[in-house]
Amino acid sequence: MQDGKISRTQLMALLWAGVMAPAAELLPALLLPGAGKGAWLAVVLAAPLVLAAGWLLSALSGQEGLARGLTAGLGKVFGRAVLLIYIVWGLLLLSLRLRLCAQRLLDSGQRDGALWFFLLAVAAVLLWMGRGKLAAFARAGQLFLAALLVTAGVVLGLSLFQARAERLLPLWLPEVGPVIRAALSAAGVTGWGLFAAFLLGGVADQGENRHWHWLFWGLGGMLLLAAAQGVILGNLGAGLAARLDNPFFALAKSVGVEGAFQRVEGVVTALWTFADLSMGGLLVFAIRAMAVELLSAKVLPWIPWGAVLIGTTGALFLFPAIGSAEDWNYQLVPAGNLMLGVVLPSLLWIVEKAFGKRKKKGTSCG
Repeated sequence: MQDGKISRTQLMALLWAGVMAPAAELLPALLLPGAGKGAWLAVVLAAPLVLAAGWLLSALSGQEGLARGLTAGLGKVFGRAVLLIYIVWGLLLLSLRLRLCAQRLLDSGQRDGALWFFLLAVAAVLLWMGRGKLAAFARAGQLFLAALLVTAGVVLGLSLFQARAERLLPLWLPEVGPVIRAALSAAGVTGWGLFAAFLLGGVADQGENRHWHWLFWGLGGMLLLAAAQGVILGNLGAGLAARLDNPFFALAKSVGVEGAFQRVEGVVTALWTFADLSMGGLLVFAIRAMAVELLSAKVLPWIPWGAVLIGTTGALFLFPAIGSAEDWNYQLVPAGNLMLGVVLPSLLWIVEKAFGKRKKKGTSCG
């Protein structure tokens, strides 16, 4: 691996470590109103759309990242306009992630502390990581993912013995339609990871097997998420899980081993900060990559400062001025992720292919 570069495995570790933050907050509660006990199946059905979106973003990115791919394929004017859309959305997601992380830490402290204290603490750590090198952050992301998987495995593994199959099956034919519609929401939740495409320029191993690599990580991640939803629904049932704000963290409250430990929800909440830092860092580094195409080199060292400052200010004052963070997280963000992760890239891919064909024909005629 080249100096300063990261591997595709490290990039995928960052992506899925970050996605575990919104997944724990939204799944399966977001899917239950439409899919019912088929919420776990909705995650499985969302896998083809997630894989297609990843392939599409990779095709637009080429080997230099999505920011360079957009400006090279669409021209500087149109490409930079599209980048501005992604920057604004990325800053909004950063503000939302900081707010939700601080709120979760505050709630786990049983009213000890203040929201601004947790928010500033997380923002300071995020700024420290965002000012460093991508390779160092990627190595930390691998450790974060390992810690998150072990934590989730302990919670779900200890809960597996109490799960009931009748809370998941059978699913009748009239229930399949709502499950398919809920799959769009599931894909929107994982759409937080779309900004990983802007870091492809920092990946060293750009071999031909990159699509197979994404197939392994993308399909594996979606199946693990689906299995987690199955364990949660098998324990809580669709009715109870739908009434809870965060079914996964509620499930952690009931986890314990006699004679060893009885309550682990505080530890789970604290460790889940790794997921927030992974997603926040992913957004900051993506904004850094986009800024290279828009700003002069003198300004670039200050981009992490500006991104974290805007994100912190937005977390403090933007919510609830434009609505509560929970409402945005549940209703608007999944739809926005689908627009910027699937719909807009599809249109850009069509435009780029059409423009490329016209250019090639013009060259041959000349």
